[in-house]
Amino acid sequence: MLTSFFSNSRPFHFIVVSLLLFAGCFFNIIHDLNEATNYDSIVQLLIQNTMFLLFFLLLSFIIKKNRLTQSNSYALFLFCCFILMIPYLFKDSNLAFSFFFLLLALRRILSISSQKNSEKKILDASIWITIAALFYFWSILFFIILFIAIIQLASTNYKLIFIPFVGFTSVFILTSAYHTIINNGVWRFLEYKDQISFDFSSYYSLKIIIPSIFILLSGIFAFIYKSITISKTPLKEKSKHWILFFFLLIGIILIVLKNNKNGGELLILLAPISVFTANFIESIDKKWISELFLWFVLILPFALFFL
Repeated sequence: MLTSFFSNSRPFHFIVVSLLLFAGCFFNIIHDLNEATNYDSIVQLLIQNTMFLLFFLLLSFIIKKNRLTQSNSYALFLFCCFILMIPYLFKDSNLAFSFFFLLLALRRILSISSQKNSEKKILDASIWITIAALFYFWSILFFIILFIAIIQLASTNYKLIFIPFVGFTSVFILTSAYHTIINNGVWRFLEYKDQISFDFSSYYSLKIIIPSIFILLSGIFAFIYKSITISKTPLKEKSKHWILFFFLLIGIILIVLKNNKNGGELLILLAPISVFTANFIESIDKKWISELFLWFVLILPFALFFL
């Protein structure tokens, strides 16, 4: 049923998945009402939850524009359910903002391979990554992905390698000027550097460890499958999937480095894992397997609310 329903891409699917997302947000708000003791707290919860709808719309555009999956809605459905599995995703606003700007950067990086307006795309991506680093410092590691994409074009125009430094410097200067005017002091970028912690004790909670294991296992399995079958991917699309590979790997590094881990940091991995898992579902001949998997993905987020 779910396999057939999401096997194509229609506007109605966006409505259904959006309603599913809002249903999960509603459960999350009800769950946190004991913490939201005033109007401002409830408004803040609504704003944070609405951000995930923006993630959903942006990821939808990235997938469709770059043809990361076939013409279906599996990746969007998975992304929505993965978000709902971890309620702590709704609590770390800095990480959420950082992820949003990283998605904007990913959108530009994936389009660099077209070799049209490459300079502008590289500049945009470098600006978005730098802004993301203002919310979560270690997001700056995603410059590695940008340079990997640039190297593919460097043989034709080596000057492209300098553009990311222009984007970084532009954000640095503007932020420094703002800080000087508003706070009447000198702004230092390294002040945004987050502490590194390898403490995973927060993952001992069932509400975190169960969805974390499920999402990571889905990602690992889909990653291995895509690695094996990437040779069958058309050459024009292959570089885009490699970019997603590196996005996933650097996302794992960011999770390991993050201080005060609470499960919310898994947000960084959800986009590539959703795409790779959708690619795997597309290849399954026995539809009952994909049907069972999709139903489990749908039920698990709501079951976790009762733990």
